[in-house]
Amino acid sequence: MDEYYEEKISHLNDLIKLSRIDGSENLTEINFINSVADRLGISRDDLKIIKVKTENVEFIPSEDMYQVMMQYHRLIVLMGIDRIIAQEEKEFCLKLGLKMNLKKEALHEIIDKAIDIPRHIISVEDIEKIYYRHYKNV
Repeated sequence: MDEYYEEKISHLNDLIKLSRIDGSENLTEINFINSVADRLGISRDDLKIIKVKTENVEFIPSEDMYQVMMQYHRLIVLMGIDRIIAQEEKEFCLKLGLKMNLKKEALHEIIDKAIDIPRHIISVEDIEKIYYRHYKNV
């Protein structure tokens, strides 16, 4: 088994929770989560199990800062994928970012930038620049 399997399951679970915050998952959100699962090497059968048992999946953050950045980017993309960013989605991303041991200032900057962009989808490069500014002296 993949040594990062549980971490990947945890990340997919976070994406599923975010997609359900407004009470329903739309097709764009479902397709995005399916695509992430495919890229992570998680089967659709395992993804179905996660969706049913979402409250029982343990939160396991990555220890690799680059992976944390990629995971947070996926959350931000999902938050804005329907071009509507609800307050609950922002709060979820902020709380989850803090659980991932990211700096609150960086999280606010990323979320604010995503809100300001017309399509609400921030690039990986923009997130990298924000992280670099907040973490260059760490």
